[in-house]
Amino acid sequence: MNPTISVIIPVYNRLHLLGNVVESILGQTLPVTEVILIDDGSTEHTPEMVERYIQGRPAWRERVRYHYQENQGQSVASNVGVAMAKGEWLGFDGNDDLWLPQKLEWQFKALEKYKGESSVCFTDAWFMNNPYMKMTLFQFAGTNYFTEAPKELKGDLGLVEDPVRLLLRHRVVWMQTVVARTDLVRRLGGADPKLRFSEDFDFAFRLAVETKFCYVNMPMVLIDRPPSAKRHIGAAENWKKKDFKLTMDGRRLEKQLSLTEGMAPDIRQEARRNLRAHYSKWANWYLANRDYKKALESVTTAAKYHLDPGIAIKWLLTRVFPRLASHIVISREQRDMRKYYGVNW
Repeated sequence: MNPTISVIIPVYNRLHLLGNVVESILGQTLPVTEVILIDDGSTEHTPEMVERYIQGRPAWRERVRYHYQENQGQSVASNVGVAMAKGEWLGFDGNDDLWLPQKLEWQFKALEKYKGESSVCFTDAWFMNNPYMKMTLFQFAGTNYFTEAPKELKGDLGLVEDPVRLLLRHRVVWMQTVVARTDLVRRLGGADPKLRFSEDFDFAFRLAVETKFCYVNMPMVLIDRPPSAKRHIGAAENWKKKDFKLTMDGRRLEKQLSLTEGMAPDIRQEARRNLRAHYSKWANWYLANRDYKKALESVTTAAKYHLDPGIAIKWLLTRVFPRLASHIVISREQRDMRKYYGVNW
């Protein structure tokens, strides 16, 4: 294969990291056609810094494009890049994540192997700058307390025959590890501009509805993942707010249920279970804030999506002994905070 590849990087501050990120993409053993930087309203003099890089580095002058917009969120920034792209294939990266030199070479080996079957390829990744996340992405998204990757992912290269089932169970596809056909991404309308959290997972799921995924079962990206207190700054401050994240996840999960309409019963059941778990989390949030009325409404909604013994007990406690339910929720959240301290999305 001799693909043309456009790589899109939404940029919002953290500009001290940007140079190394772009260099990691320009240094791929399978060359990229262009790198498109979409500045989503940075406040750190991005244009001047990018201009210095472009003037001082020939590879930047030849292959880096820069566009500024007022802050509208990562989804809108990504979609602007998709519209500008010239390549037949799209790659995506954050302005803080590094690609290992052979990432694209391995991905296009997989795409060539499964030519005609897959229009999307993803890879494993390592986390960096976080002492609590000494694991790969596949392990983090897998099972058994971050030690086992999903069983669907075997061998160095492989094909996921049913990516919808995989993504309903595991958040294993992060967009900084993905390459996808440009025409497919455009046909789907890119990322959801109304989502400012978990938009990557929504985008990946919509791709999964359309095509099989191939994968490279080796870490090919270094994902910068400092503990959330250091990472969630500026426009990402909302990521510290559990109710904000729940609102965004709710939109994403409702879309998943809609997209699985007409699919196999077990797929529909899994989508409903995810919504059950989501509304159970809402109930926890309301119980922790002692809003018992809304907590009962949320756990009732959870039961409508999928009633199991755990939800039945939670509903009963919330209805009859709400203070006890609140105490249990707060105790469990404190325990989980201690157990998973520093491990975060």
